[in-house]
Amino acid sequence: MNIRVALILVLMGLPSCTTQRPTASGEMFDEETATTELVVARPIVFARERTDVAAHSRDYATLVAVEVDRSGDYGEYLLLYRWSTVDRRMSPPPALDAGELKILADGRIIALKPLERLPVNFSQRRALHVPEHTDVVPRAYAVDVATLQFIATSHDITVRMPQEAFDAPFTLWEDGRNALLQFLKRAATP
Repeated sequence: MNIRVALILVLMGLPSCTTQRPTASGEMFDEETATTELVVARPIVFARERTDVAAHSRDYATLVAVEVDRSGDYGEYLLLYRWSTVDRRMSPPPALDAGELKILADGRIIALKPLERLPVNFSQRRALHVPEHTDVVPRAYAVDVATLQFIATSHDITVRMPQEAFDAPFTLWEDGRNALLQFLKRAATP
């Protein structure tokens, strides 16, 4: 076999070595599942003080909007990354089955139940805004465009996780609502 043919064969095999590759800013193609994922440019991050266990400690809830295109079948999701700066010995991470999420926006409660399976592949952690923390607990929730629009345009917003032992609200820490509005302009579903 000559070198040119060998090089072509090697190059043909390269795409199968990667799971996801970015196709545009905020958009990825997952070759493993043959889906295209549109990801919000900036997440919405909520925090709650945990001075009950340590000074300057917080629990965080990071929300990331994602649209998954499965051959023209679109679905909107909120990814939740639950993480904390509290020492695990003082406050262990939430149980995997404690995923109920309540978003309180402008006096309205949006109650979400977690999906059994995550709708995305986490090989592109940075593109999916996964926090660089060792104890991140990811969850996913099916939502619709109207719910995402309501969240993006709300003025007063907090998050609660009532199944956790410490059920205090998370307040807005990093505001990604404008990025969510931009995401909705690019989302393919009406």
